[in-house]
Amino acid sequence: MTPQSIITTARNIINDADATLYRYSNTTLLGYVNDGMKEISSLNPKLFSDTLAVACVAGTVAQSITFASAQALLNVLCITGGAALTPFDVATMDQFNPGWRTDTAGDAKQWASIGTSPLEFFIYPKAPATAQSLDVEIVRIPTTLAISDSITEIPAAYEPALVDYVVYRAESTDDEHADSGRAASHLAAFVSKIKG
Repeated sequence: MTPQSIITTARNIINDADATLYRYSNTTLLGYVNDGMKEISSLNPKLFSDTLAVACVAGTVAQSITFASAQALLNVLCITGGAALTPFDVATMDQFNPGWRTDTAGDAKQWASIGTSPLEFFIYPKAPATAQSLDVEIVRIPTTLAISDSITEIPAAYEPALVDYVVYRAESTDDEHADSGRAASHLAAFVSKIKG
């Protein structure tokens, strides 16, 4: 599966297969393929998940993921090479242990996401002065594809979904098809195929 194969199929669906009369450039349609990959990473983040080790900042409960390839945190799994962490609810912790942010430092036992930031999270207790690393599961940012690149980040079975996305984007720029609902039907097909 390549962006070119997706574009070729999409061109047939949108009646844009005559190379002498293209309405949409390859550059435009390639942009739609890359946008579709980003949408897939949002709708089905497990397809783009990786496990990475994150070094904790000592003396604080607030931690962050600084890898350039990361777009969101999915899970904090364990201390690297050690015990698993369990999630906690910040509001509940605030209610039953108001001083949790300043409790004595130690090995992490629990974690919670920070709702306002996809790449930040809390641990409890705060990180010790000695080095502590956590294994975290993240959603990586999809690679920007060139037209002839092989798409290896997702299974080939998702090619029809990407075709639907490209058709949706192309038809959304055409008043006739946007008004007729054709663009919306391809968007619905894309979402259905990705979410399963």
